Order: sequence, then C-alpha cells, then structure tokens
Amino acid sequence: MSKQPNSNGLLIAALFQSRGVLATLIVSQVIAILLAFSPMSLGDVWLRLAIFSCFLHLIFLSSLSLLYLCRALLTKLSHPKQLFILISTLLALTSVFSWLFLSVFSDVFAMESRANFIVSNLLIIFLVTALFSQFLLIHNQKEQQTKALAQAELDALQARIRPHFLFNSLNTAAELTHYDAEAAEQAILALAALSQAAMRSGKAIKLADEITLCQQYVALERWRYGERLALSWKLPDELPDIDIPCLTIQPIIENAVFYGVEPAEQGNISVEMYQSNKAYTFIITNPVAKQGSHSRAGNGMALENIRQRLSLFYHQKAQLTTTVRDEIFRVKLVIPKKRSA
Repeated sequence: MSKQPNSNGLLIAALFQSRGVLATLIVSQVIAILLAFSPMSLGDVWLRLAIFSCFLHLIFLSSLSLLYLCRALLTKLSHPKQLFILISTLLALTSVFSWLFLSVFSDVFAMESRANFIVSNLLIIFLVTALFSQFLLIHNQKEQQTKALAQAELDALQARIRPHFLFNSLNTAAELTHYDAEAAEQAILALAALSQAAMRSGKAIKLADEITLCQQYVALERWRYGERLALSWKLPDELPDIDIPCLTIQPIIENAVFYGVEPAEQGNISVEMYQSNKAYTFIITNPVAKQGSHSRAGNGMALENIRQRLSLFYHQKAQLTTTVRDEIFRVKLVIPKKRSA
C-alpha cells in the first residue's frame, strides 16, 4: 500500500522559488502604492511611494532571506509553528525597520509619536501576513490533495499491470520439469521476480534492476519461442544510477514480443539507450507482423498505461512516442535526467 503524502513539510517552500519571490515583491509594491496614494497621506506622494517601497521590500526580502536560512529547522516543525515564526519574523523586522526609517525620514512622516508610527506599521503587516497565511494553508491543502490524487492514480495504473505471459510461463515451467529441472527452477525464479515487480505499486526502481527484469522476461519467453525470439541490446558500458517507475521498459518489450514475435515466424527486437545533457532516450523496435491469419490488431494497452504512469512520475516531463516505418514498430522513450519536484 502506498503512503499518503506527508502533511508536514515546509509550508512556505513556494516563496523560496523565483515565482514566489516575484509574487512577494509585487504584493509589497501594491501595499506601498496603496499607502502612498492614501487620501490621508501628506507631503510629496512620489517621495512617500519611494520610501514605502524601499521600506516594505526590505521587510519582506529580509524576512524571506532569514526564513530561507532557517528552512531546515522550519521543516521539522508543525505548520502552526511555522506560521507563528513567519508572523513573528515579519513583525520583528517591521519594528526594526520602522524605527530605522523613522530616524532617517522623520521629516517625511507626520506622526504624533514614534509609537503610533511603529504600531500602525505592525498592524498593517500583521493583517497582510494573517491574510497571506490563510492563502498558504489553502494552497498547501490543495497541493496535498493533488499529490494524494496523483499517487492514487499512479497506484491504480501500476496495479493494472498484468504480465499476460503468466499462464504461458507457468505451463512452460511445468513442461521443463519433465526434462530439465534446473531450467524449470530458473524459469520459476524469473517468474517470481517479475510477479514481485508487478506488485511494487507506485514504486521506483533502479534502471539496472529494470534491465535485469527485462532480461529475465526475455529468458522466460525464449523457452517458449526458441530461436524465433532474437533480442539485441545496445546499452552504455555503465548504466546510470537513476530511478524509473517499476515495469517501464519491460512492458514495452513484452508488447514487442506479443505483437511482433508471436504472430510472426521470426522476430528481431532491438533495445537501444542514448544519453544527452538533459535526458535519457530508449528506442525499442520490433517487426510489424504482415496482415494475415497470424497478425494482431492494435499495439495493446501497455503503452498507454506506461505513458500515463510516466506523466505522473515525471510531472509530464517524460515522453513516449511510437512510429511505424518499413514494417518496423518503433517506441521512443525519453525521460529527463532531473525529476521535477
């Protein structure tokens, strides 16, 4: 059973990204404009706008910088405590910068006392922060729901994987027991490994382990098809240490066997892997059976299943495309080197 997304974590993580910083600057600038053009404002409005803009930008950016430095500690705290620290940090820096700006620009602000000026600023910042905290909580709740829905969908898609060769492989193992006990044992062990992989719902697997599963699957099918099944590998000497969704490449090869080898007298399957600066590319080809009594319609549901799981796992950054040319069915799988968070 897959785990539900953790309700803890850094609540204000979005603020530390470029879009979050930009949104903070825009909000602070809007507040500065409202204060500068307020009907109760006195003096040069443009001078007040410049001072308010500098004042608010310093408060928000300083607060973000301080919170960013303490993000490791904040992650360990509950969301209410994180919000308390966020509000406390903003109010503390508001007090400091209010006193500083009042000392430097005392002739610009017509206030009866320093206390009134500082209290007014604290009240404005507190109200803005309280409203912002509510948006943070709503955003976090929707994000958790989205992650939970995506995980549930990924689990459902993964659970639908059913190696259709299961019964054929069991029959092959049963036949092997009569004349080759060691081969029968290897067949059963390979089938057990593939069955275990099929139950790893929503989990990731190392690329090397996925290739091993593919080789075990091909070994199983070779006992059925013999020399009819020929598979060539073109892989790097050292496979990259990356995680991919469990049973990503194996179902593509299974699909190639089912539609390219089984209905034909001879089938040559090729698996190639290439690397670039940003992605890993896999190309799997198999012959297209000629139209006739042995041909099969369609290319199965496996490819669409894989496409959906890749979309969820890599946040729509991976690609799976198919083409048919010169009676060769070609599957191109492109996965990014860096998985989006």
